[in-house]
Amino acid sequence: MRFLKLSRGQSIIEVVIALSLVAIVVLALVRVTISSIQNSTFARDQRLATQYAQEGIENARKLKEEDETEFWGKSGSEEETIGNFERTVTYTPVSGEEDQKMEIQVIVTWEDTKGTHQSELSTYLTRWK
Repeated sequence: MRFLKLSRGQSIIEVVIALSLVAIVVLALVRVTISSIQNSTFARDQRLATQYAQEGIENARKLKEEDETEFWGKSGSEEETIGNFERTVTYTPVSGEEDQKMEIQVIVTWEDTKGTHQSELSTYLTRWK
């Protein structure tokens, strides 16, 4: 009867297991990298949307200072597209106040792979008597 010699090399099973572990680690790293890129892209888009909303309020404030007649005559919404963003500025006169007030609401929306998102800001501008 012959005895089998133990081989000093690696068996095919060991090689397959090692390659499987390497593949799992690489896939995990790829997934983490993709997730990180998506999160940073969302954060960038959210920052831009908030900036565009602030610009919308500043534009309304500038209009109030430059042409009060046009500003206080406004009512309703104005829409504008800025790249991948849609900005809606809504002017709503507030009645029943001693001083005249206008509510300015700005909503900036955008879409990405995870759906539709929005950034919203609002303020009141007052005409002092």
